[in-house]
Amino acid sequence: MIEQDKDGLNQRTMAVLSNVSPTTISRYITAHNLRPFDKSGSKNQKFSIETSREIIRNVTSIDGQKILKKKFVFYNFKGGVGKTSLCFQVSSHIALMGYNVLVIDADPQSHLSTSFGFSHYDNYLTLYDILTDGASFDDVKKTIFKGYDCIPSNLSLTRLEDDLAKLENKSQRLSSYFADIEKKYDFIFVDTNPTISLLNRNVVMFSDVINVVCETQPYSLNGLKLLLEDLEKFFVHMKTQPKELSIIPNKYEDRASSSAEAMTALRDFYSEYIKKDFAIRKSEDINISAKLGKPLALFAKKNSIALEDVVELIHYYLNQYTLTKTND
Repeated sequence: MIEQDKDGLNQRTMAVLSNVSPTTISRYITAHNLRPFDKSGSKNQKFSIETSREIIRNVTSIDGQKILKKKFVFYNFKGGVGKTSLCFQVSSHIALMGYNVLVIDADPQSHLSTSFGFSHYDNYLTLYDILTDGASFDDVKKTIFKGYDCIPSNLSLTRLEDDLAKLENKSQRLSSYFADIEKKYDFIFVDTNPTISLLNRNVVMFSDVINVVCETQPYSLNGLKLLLEDLEKFFVHMKTQPKELSIIPNKYEDRASSSAEAMTALRDFYSEYIKKDFAIRKSEDINISAKLGKPLALFAKKNSIALEDVVELIHYYLNQYTLTKTND
């Protein structure tokens, strides 16, 4: 669980997230007389999350960016592929970089919420209250740290399907609810449950980009064709343009022939949806992160392949979906 009074980033990690040199970070810190909260005197002194966000936000000129697409869903019919882990890593690291982020747990299993310290047995408001009762956003959202808000999940979502089916505009209630609220955030990320459900239909309609997380194993590719066909039929039924699709190969193992075979198949049949020569490699750091409830950047070592891959994916998104503003 993230602890604001104890967790923070060192200069090296800030440089990695910012994609700038450590010298650039150091110069900004010196010029603005910023102080670490860690008084140990070591080279790895950490700065608070709030200070780290300020540093990264300014050295990367976030305020000078125009965001082209902001709503990302992590999606697959199959469980266990790593949707929740990637949603947690991507959303939390983009928030650490100084962006204002909302992450939504749309899975009744509430694994994402558990990472933030919530129990699915607790009685707090969720998407159920938003979609069925129009609950106040301020009553539902939870702040993890400044700039990073969450709508948690609990067992109430298990009864949402029947109640949604009775409502009008049943597939677009999420989009309608967030029409104004989404303007408060730079990015919104949604973790979904592995089912074909009305809730997932709402999430798909709400999204700008659908991230299909695919384990790099041959059997994981079997359902991919079905998933894409289902999405295509849904968009035709809703008479709307298809959303942008991105396939994220996950849990890649360098020495496993099955992973290599799966990547070859992805390149052969779905090359337009994947980042060239990229996959999230299998790493114990991802499991440790889930257990601790902390983003990789708050604890991972310098040579962490998990952090390297997550940061590469984030910068790919930022390059794709943000522009530097120009004065007309």
